[in-house]
Amino acid sequence: MAKGSTNVSGGDESSIFKSSDNGETWKKIMSGLPSENIGRIGLSISPANSDIIYALVQAKEGSGLYKSANRGISWIKQSEYTCAYPFYMQKLFADPKDENKLYSMDLLIQVSIDGGKSFKPLGEKFKHVDNHVLWIDPSNTNHLISGNDGGVYETWDMGQSWDFKANIPITEIYKVSTDNASPFYNVYIGTQDNNSLMGPSRTINSSGISNRDWTFTLGGDGFETQADWKDPNILYSQSQNGGLVRYDKKNGEQLFIQPINLLDSGYRFDWDSPLVISQYDNNRLYFAANKLFRTNDRGNSWDVVSPDLTRGVTKKMQRLMNRSW
Repeated sequence: MAKGSTNVSGGDESSIFKSSDNGETWKKIMSGLPSENIGRIGLSISPANSDIIYALVQAKEGSGLYKSANRGISWIKQSEYTCAYPFYMQKLFADPKDENKLYSMDLLIQVSIDGGKSFKPLGEKFKHVDNHVLWIDPSNTNHLISGNDGGVYETWDMGQSWDFKANIPITEIYKVSTDNASPFYNVYIGTQDNNSLMGPSRTINSSGISNRDWTFTLGGDGFETQADWKDPNILYSQSQNGGLVRYDKKNGEQLFIQPINLLDSGYRFDWDSPLVISQYDNNRLYFAANKLFRTNDRGNSWDVVSPDLTRGVTKKMQRLMNRSW
C-alpha cells in the first residue's frame, strides 16, 4: 500500500489486503475489522508515521473508523463515525505532519485531531458541500485544496475561509439539449448540484459569450431540459427525483408540473427521470416514474398510461450478487 488515500470498492468479499513484495503476493489483514457484509472501505496511511493506517469501514454491523498502529496486522475501532454517503465519498486523508490528524471527505469535510476517536466539521463558510478529494500542503498543513461538487476551493487557514477558483472552466453536466430558436439556437444543460441553465450557441457580441448570457431555469441537481420545438420560449426543466417545471422564457415563470398522486403511496421517480416531447404534438409530453405519464396540455394535467413498470420491490430488497443486501 502506498502513502496517501485510496478506497476499496464494496462487495461480498470487500476486504483489506497487504503486499510486502511489490504486489507479487497479498495477505488479507482484517483482524479487528467487521467480518462479513462489508461495503466500501476508505484507507489512508499516515505520512507522519507509516505504521499507522486508518480505515473508514461501511458494514452491516460494525461500521466506523478503525486504526492500525502496526501496519495492518490488527485494527482497533476508534469511533462510530460514518460518512453520510459511503457510496459517493468514503475517502480519508491523513495529515503529513501530525499522525493523529485525519480528514474525512463527507457532505461537510470532517476532521479528527485524536486519531479518529472524534470528528467535527472543518468549516465550509462560503464553500460548496459534497467533498471528494483533499490536498494537504506538506510544508504548511493549514493550506488545503478541496475538490467537491462545486469545483475547487483553497484555504490557507485550516478551513476558516475558502477561496473559490472561478477561473477553472469546468462543470459536471448530466444532460445537454438544444432548441430550434433562430438566428442562433440555445444550449440547455443540467449540472450536478448547480442547477439547470440555458445559454446561446453564438452571439453578435465582439467579446463572445459571457457568464451573463447564461440563465438559471431550475435549481437543485440539474437534469434534462426539453425545449418546445414549436415555441422555443417554453422549456421543461427537470431536477432530481422527477422535479419538473414548465419555464416561460418571456416572463421567467416556473410552474411546477410533476405528476402527484395523493391517493396512494406516491409515484417513485428515478434520480434522472425520462422525459420527451411528442414530435407530432408539441403540447404532448411523456414522463416516467414507476409508471408512464402523458399530458396533452403541457403538464397542466397528466394521465397514467401504463401499469407499474417495476418489480414492486424496494431498492433495499433487490437482489445483487445473488443476495438481498
